[in-house]
Order: sequence, then C-alpha cells, then structure tokens
Amino acid sequence: MSLLTFNILSLYYLANWLKPMSIQRIARINAILFFLFWLLVLLAGADFPPPRGFLRIVLLIALCAIVVSWRVPIYIDWYSKKRPGRQWRVLIEGFAAGIVMSVVFAISSSGEPSVSVEPINYVLWVAVLGVVGTFTSAALYLINALLSKKLNIEE
Repeated sequence: MSLLTFNILSLYYLANWLKPMSIQRIARINAILFFLFWLLVLLAGADFPPPRGFLRIVLLIALCAIVVSWRVPIYIDWYSKKRPGRQWRVLIEGFAAGIVMSVVFAISSSGEPSVSVEPINYVLWVAVLGVVGTFTSAALYLINALLSKKLNIEE
C-alpha cells in the first residue's frame, strides 16, 4: 500500500469516527500527515544516518506543512461553494509551490563541490518539483473534497 493511499484511508477512517470535526482540525490532521508523508519519502532517499544538512529539509517540510494547514480550509471552502475554476487554481498553486521549493533547494544547497551543474539540470529540477507540487496540491484538494463530502461540511 502506498503512503498516499494510507493517508487517504487514514483521513477517511478518521472522518467516520470523528464526525463532529472542525475544519481547523481537518487542516491540522492534513498538515501532520503531509509532514510525515514527505519526511518518510525524503528519508527513504537519504543516506543513513541522514547528513546534518537534512535538518534544513525537515524545517522546510515543516514550513510547507504550515502552508498546507493554511490552504486546506480554503480548498474545502472552494469545494463546498463550487467556486468556478477551483481545480485549475489548485493545480497552478501546486506548480508554483513546487517551483518555489526547487529554487529554495537550488539556492540553499551547495552540493558536491567537484561536480559542475549544467543549466539544463536546473531546468529539469524546477520542472520535476513543479509537477510534484501540482500532484501534491491536487491530492490535498481531492482528499479534502472527499472528506468534506463525507462529513457534509458547509461553510
């Protein structure tokens, strides 16, 4: 079972036994699951034990989790009010967040000093993280749309 499926099922089961759940509580649960999901994904790709610089990545994931807790109530509101163009807006926000993250990582990491990085590698890095951001925001929107439908959330 993938971690994304696990997160979806976790939110679904939480919805069943925590029916009177506030939107802020849903946002906090999303932020915690987001943080844990990306921490596990990035730990899986890291050296063991992770280098000292991994702490910067953990702090960046925590910052992103705060942004998730801020955006989730907005996504639920858009879904419940059937705001026109909401799906495109979610995808664009995710792509922009991915680009911002890619630039932050590119600027803040020194990498291997003996390796020279070609400009095309930066372009690929930005594109890949943009797509990852798009998928992440789409997943957050869909999970919370299903959750708000299940809980009959109306703002």
